[in-house]
Amino acid sequence: MDEKQTPQYKYFAYVRKSTEGEERQAISIESQKDIIRKHFNGLKIVDILEEKHSAFKPYNRPVFEDMIKRIRKGEAQGIIAWHPDRLSRNEIDASTITYLVRTDVIKDLKFGSYNFDNSPEGIMMLQLALSQSQYSSSKLSRDVKRGLEKKIEMGWKPGTAPEGYLNDKIEQQGLKKVLVDKKRFPLIRKAIDLYLTGNYTVPQVWSILNNKWGYCTVKRKAKGGGPMTLSGFYRILTDPFYTGHFNYKGQLYKGKHKALITMAEYDRIQEMLGRKDRPRPIKHTFPFTGSLKCAECGCSITAETKRKKNKTTKKIITYEYYHCTHKRNTPTFHCKQPSITATDLHNTIEKELVDITITSQARDWALEYLDKQKDKSQDDNKKVADTILTNIEQLKNELSGLTKMRYRDLISDEEFAKNRQELNDKIIKFETELKNLDTKEERSIELTKDVFNFAVYAHAEFLKGDDQTKKEILATLGSNHQLLNKNLMITLFPWFSKIKDSTIPSSTNFFRLELPQTRINTTEKEAFASLIPMMHGMRESNPRQRFWRPPYYHYTNPADRPLRAGYIITN
Repeated sequence: MDEKQTPQYKYFAYVRKSTEGEERQAISIESQKDIIRKHFNGLKIVDILEEKHSAFKPYNRPVFEDMIKRIRKGEAQGIIAWHPDRLSRNEIDASTITYLVRTDVIKDLKFGSYNFDNSPEGIMMLQLALSQSQYSSSKLSRDVKRGLEKKIEMGWKPGTAPEGYLNDKIEQQGLKKVLVDKKRFPLIRKAIDLYLTGNYTVPQVWSILNNKWGYCTVKRKAKGGGPMTLSGFYRILTDPFYTGHFNYKGQLYKGKHKALITMAEYDRIQEMLGRKDRPRPIKHTFPFTGSLKCAECGCSITAETKRKKNKTTKKIITYEYYHCTHKRNTPTFHCKQPSITATDLHNTIEKELVDITITSQARDWALEYLDKQKDKSQDDNKKVADTILTNIEQLKNELSGLTKMRYRDLISDEEFAKNRQELNDKIIKFETELKNLDTKEERSIELTKDVFNFAVYAHAEFLKGDDQTKKEILATLGSNHQLLNKNLMITLFPWFSKIKDSTIPSSTNFFRLELPQTRINTTEKEAFASLIPMMHGMRESNPRQRFWRPPYYHYTNPADRPLRAGYIITN
């Protein structure tokens, strides 16, 4: 085209950058504008049009379609763009451009990185350039899809890792893993444990996570980190990713990332929420809801308040009743369990607490005994540790000798690799045993101490505590509590049953927890001696059991309690 005729045309400057797929690599809109101003400042530019949609599919760009309509109306006769692929990456839009050029509706095209000549040969080269853009886009899209499928097949979820996890930034593209966020992963686990107790609502756990534990989300690009939102915490509770699986395009896959919770815990959380994605509405709080089941039909126990007018005093009195939800009632089955008053429920729990209450002197004797056992255990562990260290040193010597044999070509590569692997496995096994040697015994002793502290203080705390305190005490006392014929059946944990059945001095004789005047006799010592070893095994039978903290940690507001007021024991 004759350069002298060019200035008479009017042009639309079209700049586009998509945030999808491969076009993230394209130069920015501002950079495209700068190039247009620099190279085409002598042309008459009617308007600069910005587009932020992909050109891979047709009929997806409103700005482009509006530009074509305006050109047909004669508002401009030419288009300026950075490259032909900014105008089109699909066959339909490409044919629209070339047809308008061939029919002289578009008289000129200007590109910052491509020279166009409005001639039959130039139009053919333009078609080739647009076809190349479409081919590159299709090929890259297929390669990306194949890469995503391969990544999913390997067990890694594509995209940004959720809270508690981080994307691997070291491995090469296609091999990146989802790693555990060592700072946030344990806090989320603690929060879920707190919710699984049934003693806290989702907003309460969320408040503790942010305000008490100082949770801060990951900074992602321009967004700074901050407290977790309530909706974000609900997403964690309903996302199967935290079970070691992940959803991709509606299908559930098994992932290789570390699971935060088990599938059983996930199902339990969904049941507690009422519906999968929404929390159940709670209008009133009652201390024992969520902790009781109906013995006849297995449904949960709910509570409600009723008001009655006293005929004598003429005053309105409020009563609390607990009863079955009757959710499993059918035409052929109807649960007939009656309601029970909150007072009767309270008295039954109090009686159980009285039966397992011990004196503070008995507790002190038990703790003294445990400290002696701990000292003895440490001596025994030291002997075992010395033996393990000797074995590790011997294995390392054997590994060194094996390496020398390979240097001298006395054994083959296969024999060397096999024997080296066996020796390394043995070393790792011994080192693991050495690491866990002291931890397991000490933790068991600490848990046993917490049981004795609970047995001393729980009854008194239950009498003066708030609803949250009562709920925590019942949860710590046992599990699978059921209502049958207006009677509460409490299933004590084994360690509390042992205390109840033992001859240890109880609060029946020392209701005010006063110190007894006589020393603990031999029979009582034997009872404690048989009780303590049994308690040492409780961690393996129930590894996530919560243990009540001594009540001098009591606070009126549950959110103000210190972290160890209801702490979680984990593996």
